[in-house]
Amino acid sequence: MAPPLARDFGIELIGNFDDEALRTFLDPADGGVDPGVLAIAMTGANAELVARVAAALPDTARESFQPAPVEEHRALSVARAQSNVIDRLFWPLVYWNHPDDYEELVSGERIDSRVLDVLDLDGRVVCDIGAGAGRFTLLAAARAKSVVAVDAVPALLDRLRRNAGAAGLDNVDTRRGSFKALPLDGGSVDIAVACSSFRSHGPHGGRRALAEAERVVRPGGDVAVIWPQERAWFRRHGFTYIAVQSDDEVRFRDVATAERLCAAYYSAAAAAWVRRHQSAEVPYRVLGTSPPSSVCLKRVSQSRVS
Repeated sequence: MAPPLARDFGIELIGNFDDEALRTFLDPADGGVDPGVLAIAMTGANAELVARVAAALPDTARESFQPAPVEEHRALSVARAQSNVIDRLFWPLVYWNHPDDYEELVSGERIDSRVLDVLDLDGRVVCDIGAGAGRFTLLAAARAKSVVAVDAVPALLDRLRRNAGAAGLDNVDTRRGSFKALPLDGGSVDIAVACSSFRSHGPHGGRRALAEAERVVRPGGDVAVIWPQERAWFRRHGFTYIAVQSDDEVRFRDVATAERLCAAYYSAAAAAWVRRHQSAEVPYRVLGTSPPSSVCLKRVSQSRVS
C-alpha cells in the first residue's frame, strides 16, 4: 500500500517524467505497470501525454495500451486504475516531483556500520543501484576504491554529486541508468548494492533487474540488498539474509519536519505520536517498519559466463 501522500497524486503527474524516465518507470516487465490498467487510468488525459506514454512503452506492451473514450469507462473503474498506477509509481513520482522530501526522509535513517562491515567494502569497486542522493554511496566511498552510483532521476544524481563534493570524496562516478539497464560493462565491479530500493517486481526490481545486477559483478563478487522488505523472495533467489542489532529510531531534522513527513509518508497515527511526544526522534515501531539493520547477500558464481 502506498503512503498517504499518494491520495494527492493525480495521473497527470507522470507527464513530468522525461521520455527516458517514462520508458524506465512504465516498463511492464516483472510485474511493473500493467499497460491495460494504464490505458484505463489515462482515460480523459490530454492527447499529448497519451502519445508520449504510448511511445515510451515496449512494442508488445503498446498493443495492450488502448485508451478509450471517457464514456466507455465508469468513473470508479478509472479511479481504481489510477490508484493502481500511482501506487506502483509512487516512489518514482516522489523522487521526480519531491526530491527535497526524499532527501529529508532518508537523512534520518542511519545505516549501521556493522551492515557495511558485512559487505566488506574496503578497496573494492562498488556499484550503488538506485543511488538516490547518495545515502549509501557516501558511506561506501569512504571505504571503497571507487563507487559507480546509478539512478534514473537526474535531480537526485545532481544532489549526489553535490553531497560527494561537500564530503571531499573524489572516487564517485555518477551515471544515469535503470535497474534493468545498468550503464556498466559486464564483470566490471566487485559488488553491486541496492539500499532499500530493490523489490521483487518492476520498475525497481524483479528477475531481470537481479540478472542485470549479477551481470555487472565479476565472478566471485557479490550482489547485496540493504534493508530488504521481501526477504523470502531474495532467499528463493539464492540470497542469504543477515541481520545486526541497530538504531531503532529515525532522527528527523526537527519536530515540525517529523510531523509533516510522518503524515505524508507513514500514517496519521505516526504524525499524532510526534505531536504528542514533541519528538523529532521517531521509533521505527511507530512508523510501522523495521530499521535498516539487515542485508541480503548473494555470491555471484565463479563459473558464470558474462
